[in-house]
Amino acid sequence: MTIRLSDVIKSPDVEDPVNLHVHRPLQLLLARPLVKTSITPNQVTFLSLCAGLGAAVCIVEGSLYVRLLGAALLFASAILDGVDGMIARLKKTSSETGHAIDGASDYAVNVATTLAAVYHLGQTSGRPLLAAALGLGAHVAWAHHLMLYDFHCALYLRFFSGGKHQGGDRERAQKTLEKVREGGSLFQRVLMTVFVWQLGNRQNLLAKVSPLGVRLSERPADDAFGKTYVAAHRAPMRLWALCGNAPHMDLMVLAIALDRFEVYFVLRIVVFTLIAIVATVWERRVLEGHREPGGVLS
Repeated sequence: MTIRLSDVIKSPDVEDPVNLHVHRPLQLLLARPLVKTSITPNQVTFLSLCAGLGAAVCIVEGSLYVRLLGAALLFASAILDGVDGMIARLKKTSSETGHAIDGASDYAVNVATTLAAVYHLGQTSGRPLLAAALGLGAHVAWAHHLMLYDFHCALYLRFFSGGKHQGGDRERAQKTLEKVREGGSLFQRVLMTVFVWQLGNRQNLLAKVSPLGVRLSERPADDAFGKTYVAAHRAPMRLWALCGNAPHMDLMVLAIALDRFEVYFVLRIVVFTLIAIVATVWERRVLEGHREPGGVLS
């Protein structure tokens, strides 16, 4: 059976253009042969993590050819980061634990490459405090942008799939945590505890930024409303897609290759924050359209 791109991505509406037209086709090329082997999604995630950490080491070393190797490693990490999910969907082995491992890997790669970029920029510019401030600001911005994107992506896919998509749901993750506490390994318990904590932070952020969105996430995903929701939210969702992890990875790859980490930091802090603000305002206006005169969400 031929595996097509539509078989392994949830919806093109939640993908940024580069991810959809560059990353996904390359990921599919890898997923097709790997799905026929015994390799697991978690093993692919581990390879992605190793490539990302290797990129951080190359940034610290700092010479031109080693940086170019680092850029190639980070791009490889970005590609592998999507292959694990494709294999999980094709083998029907998706789980909250796998989702948590993937998220933890993404976070570790971001922290490692950001710290390495701060070190390199501080060394080459002679202004380590400024480099640290830019790196901290970029990391905080990335974390908030990603939480907002993840929420809106999960909500969009839940209505798009008629309730079949349940990834990133705090209640579901809490149930998984309770199960691993009874018979899981220490690693699983720590991982799921952190994952539930992260989902709680996301929920707190959304309660402030998009309270209507939080209320809507509790609504049953029936077909009639799902079609209405998807039609109304398709355009803002495509803007939210720019705040996902793939654009960050692509920009960091360019920053490593061109040795312009300060440009990446400023873009992440200023430009992507503006994108997130516009998307938030747009999303809130669209969400108001679901409110009935009595204040009830339709």
